[in-house]
Amino acid sequence: MDTKKLASQIIKNVGGKDNIKEMFHCVTRLRFYLKDKSLVNLEGIKKLDGVIGAQYQTDQLQIIIGNEVNDVYDAAVGLIGFVHNEETLEQKKKFKATGIFETMAAIFLPVIPVLAGTGMIKGLITILTSYCGFTADMDFIKVITIAGDCVFYFFPFFIAWSASKRFKTNTAIAMALAGCLLYPTMTAGLAEGASPMHFLGMPIPFVKYASSSIPIILSTYVLSYVYSFIDKYIPKVLRLVFTPMVVMIIMVPLTLIGIAPLASYISKGLVMVVSFLYDLSPIIAGIIVGGTRLLVVLTGMHLSLGAICIENLNQFGWDFLLPMNTMGTLALFGVCLGVWVRSKNSQTKSIGASTAISAFIGITEPGIYGVILKFKNALISAMIAGACGGAIVGAFGGRATAYVNSCILSLPVFMTDGFWAVCLGMAVSAVVGFVLVMILGLNEDKEDNKQETKTENKSIEDDANTVVYSPMKGELLSLTKVNDEVFASGSMGKGVAINPTDGKVVAPFDGKVTMVYPTKHAIGLTSNTGVEIVVHVGMNTANLHGQYFDVKVENGQEVKKGDLLMEVDLTNILKEGYSLITPIVVTNSKEYLDVLPNEESGNITQNDALLTVLK
Repeated sequence: MDTKKLASQIIKNVGGKDNIKEMFHCVTRLRFYLKDKSLVNLEGIKKLDGVIGAQYQTDQLQIIIGNEVNDVYDAAVGLIGFVHNEETLEQKKKFKATGIFETMAAIFLPVIPVLAGTGMIKGLITILTSYCGFTADMDFIKVITIAGDCVFYFFPFFIAWSASKRFKTNTAIAMALAGCLLYPTMTAGLAEGASPMHFLGMPIPFVKYASSSIPIILSTYVLSYVYSFIDKYIPKVLRLVFTPMVVMIIMVPLTLIGIAPLASYISKGLVMVVSFLYDLSPIIAGIIVGGTRLLVVLTGMHLSLGAICIENLNQFGWDFLLPMNTMGTLALFGVCLGVWVRSKNSQTKSIGASTAISAFIGITEPGIYGVILKFKNALISAMIAGACGGAIVGAFGGRATAYVNSCILSLPVFMTDGFWAVCLGMAVSAVVGFVLVMILGLNEDKEDNKQETKTENKSIEDDANTVVYSPMKGELLSLTKVNDEVFASGSMGKGVAINPTDGKVVAPFDGKVTMVYPTKHAIGLTSNTGVEIVVHVGMNTANLHGQYFDVKVENGQEVKKGDLLMEVDLTNILKEGYSLITPIVVTNSKEYLDVLPNEESGNITQNDALLTVLK
């Protein structure tokens, strides 16, 4: 993927740099706050190579990129600068109901990876101490316990850092306020159950702030106003020392007396409401959470709800939402697997296989945008399957002991008394999703089915995917079996290899010849949809300096699928002692969601579907 080109195209389609108020990203999405929505070409963005989808969520434009989002964001920053850090005071004041989810998501996103990673360490500790003979008093366990607990215990520091960026205020002072919340006097008073301290006659209660998030978020939000106000009236020559001094004198009592305790009670209130609904009917709670998980991800609010999960862990030491969320992920896996088996369309089958793998390891966006938004029955199947798994988890008390991503890889964190219920729920979600797709079908258009018959030589291409057809006749091989590290490792790109039985090489799609190598042993082509491939005939055949290769095309020539590109004297190449194994690789594979071989073994002939390139 040409990330710089894509970033430039996105910036142009959102109305240019001057139309951007804020730009940041999450795991799969670029997120924008814009000045004028009328300047945005939403349909144009959706059609860009490298963009999976685009949508508005309240006032925020979300552009779904996938795994390359960080590279695209970095490229955008290189073009227009750190717009995220130039948020205006007017934008900060828009901390209202419609923007709470976006604000919480923006604060949590930078911290979630390290929190999830250390959460997995806690799951590993559970396995070691429960099944592998390790005990809690062993030094080894103590050390990795420190590794697993440190982020969660000192969570206010991490949130202070992220929130200060969000609210455009002083990061060091925000972290100092987090230090006040976890100062030994505060933690000791809490442990002893001591009566409140007093400052100027006002009580300072001892509240548990370790592992919390909302108290420091609200404190940092208030700090953004206090700091800007104080800094405005302190002379420039004195600001370096006196602005932090005055701000700390104001903010520390304000935080300890009012803001943090109030926020702590709000946190407890949220947890109490969620727990009340759960206690009222765990089964109904599981049905709702598991059944709507993918819709929540679709809106982009899933990470902002992590605050409730973290508060559950903080107050109870466990959380029930995370295993319920995982049921939705496994339901998507089952549905995508069903699409792969059920579909009669080779492109759809390829999408089903690819998105099933992604969903299995917790990456849901490809499946959401590639499958469930495309097929109504797939969406229905996923919701029902997620609800079934969620009901099981709710009924039998599945729990998580740390914050993790909602996927099967997080199983160690679910190893509590209800572990069997989580495993059963995962299996049920996946199986029900698969079975429902098999029963309900996909209602694929007849025209799409006709395009898939091999009797038609028409290119099977749409806005999302490109099919690369076989340029040669012969035996299919996996690239990993090619006796050349460059091709076998995939460093040149994804693809397959052919051991040819016929010397004719034909165009694999409609497009243009972009490179005829001087030694004639390889040809580079680019499809009309932008897919770039190299057909490399034989191994080390460059040493023949063009002998036995009769090239029929030239650089820049337009070709149609099936046009003759070259004729190769296979017999004499073999006599020269060279291998005929011919890799066909997509050299710009990184620009696409995936490159899937239709088959990796068996025989193939010219114009048979060889690869499907997923956009």
